[in-house]
Amino acid sequence: MSATMPSREDLQSYRQHLQSLAARLSGDVVQLTAEATRPTGAEGVEAEEPASDPTATSSEGDEEVARGVLMAEGQILTEVRAALARLDAGTFGRCERCGRSIGKTRLEAVPYAGRCARCVRTELDEPT
Repeated sequence: MSATMPSREDLQSYRQHLQSLAARLSGDVVQLTAEATRPTGAEGVEAEEPASDPTATSSEGDEEVARGVLMAEGQILTEVRAALARLDAGTFGRCERCGRSIGKTRLEAVPYAGRCARCVRTELDEPT
């Protein structure tokens, strides 16, 4: 089945969705950055508290989770911004690797997709 380029209405819908996603992710990144850089353990408690405070370990684990989510959301935000740039450039909906149209089903599932499903599968199959 051959994919066709998105219609003008589809492009407007993708733009609105991507802008909304970028705004949400930007807020999440700010919040997660604050959580990930918040002092924990000995650096976040007063000197009188014992170093073996059980909440320090929990806070350090929370901080590590926040850093991991921050990295993932930061990457998605980068991809969303790149998709918005492709919309502005008129290349949105074309695979960056092979130039074919990206299927509507894929764009609806991953509106910031820059590659068609065929190229993604090929990249996953390639040895690293």
